[in-house]
Amino acid sequence: MDGMLADIWSGVAPVAGEPVFSPRLREEDGSVYEGVWDVSAGGARFILKRAKPHEAEVYRGFFAPPRRYAPKLFGSAARADGEYLLLEYIEGENLQRCTRRKLDAAIGSLAQMQNDFWQDASRAGIGLSFAESFAQRKKRRDFLGSALLEKHYDEYLALYERLPRTLCHDDLLPFNLIVSGGRAVFIDWEDGGMLPYPASLARLVAHGRSHGAFFRMTPAQREYALARYYDACAACHAVTRGAFNEAIAGFLFAELCEWVFVGNRSGKADCPYYAPYFRAALRMARRLEEGVPEFI
Repeated sequence: MDGMLADIWSGVAPVAGEPVFSPRLREEDGSVYEGVWDVSAGGARFILKRAKPHEAEVYRGFFAPPRRYAPKLFGSAARADGEYLLLEYIEGENLQRCTRRKLDAAIGSLAQMQNDFWQDASRAGIGLSFAESFAQRKKRRDFLGSALLEKHYDEYLALYERLPRTLCHDDLLPFNLIVSGGRAVFIDWEDGGMLPYPASLARLVAHGRSHGAFFRMTPAQREYALARYYDACAACHAVTRGAFNEAIAGFLFAELCEWVFVGNRSGKADCPYYAPYFRAALRMARRLEEGVPEFI
C-alpha cells in the first residue's frame, strides 16, 4: 500500500521531500478512517484520501478555485480502486462539544458557502442530485409506523420540493467540520450537491443535547445558530422569518424521523436510537399540529 501511496504522491506532490504516511484517526472516537492518511513531507502536512461517491466531482465543480470553507485540493490521481485526492491538512476541532466560538465560525462558513451558490442552476448536475436525494427521503416515509408522523413527513417532502436550493453538505454532522481559529472547514463531501437550503443547518444542530454523549449542544446554542444563520444567509435572499421557521422546523422533524425509519426498517431491537427518536418525533409532530414548532 505504501508503494502505491508514494506513487500517487509523486504525481501530485506540492512540496519536495520524502513523504511519510500515517493512518488518519477519527477525532470523535480514535478509530482509523478507511482510505484516509496523514502525509508529512518537506515540513508540511496533507491529507490523502480515496474519494467517496461524488466527492471528487464536488471538489472540482464547487471548490476550484479554492474556497475557505473547504479543504484545498492540491491534486488527484485515478487508480483501479478509485480516485485519490490530496487535500489541505487543517489542524483544529470538530463541533461535537459545541462552544459559541466554534459554532459562530461554523455558521459563518455555512452562510458564506450557501450565499455563494444560492439558486445556482448551472451547478445542479454536480454531485448528489436533487432527484437522487429526494428519492432517498421519500423511501423513509413508508417506514415511520405512525399516521401522525406520516402526515408531517408529507409536509416536509412538499417543502423539500419547493424550497430554494444551494450547495449543501448533506451529512453535516458535527464531526464533519473542523474549526481552526476563526475558520470552519467542511470535510467528507460524498453527499454534496444543490439541495434545499435548510438541509445542512438542520443536520448540524438537530442531534445535539445539553448532556449528549456524542453531540453536545445546548438549546441556547441551537437558538443562536438558527438566528445567526437567518441573518447571515436566509434573510439576504428575501426569505421571511416565518417561512424560515416553517422550513427549519420541517427539516429538524425529518432529522428525528431518520432514526425511526432505520429502526422500523432494520429492526427496533438492533437500533438503540429508535425509542428516544420515536418519542421525540411524536412530540415534535404534536407541536406542529398545534402550530407551535419546537426547535428541539
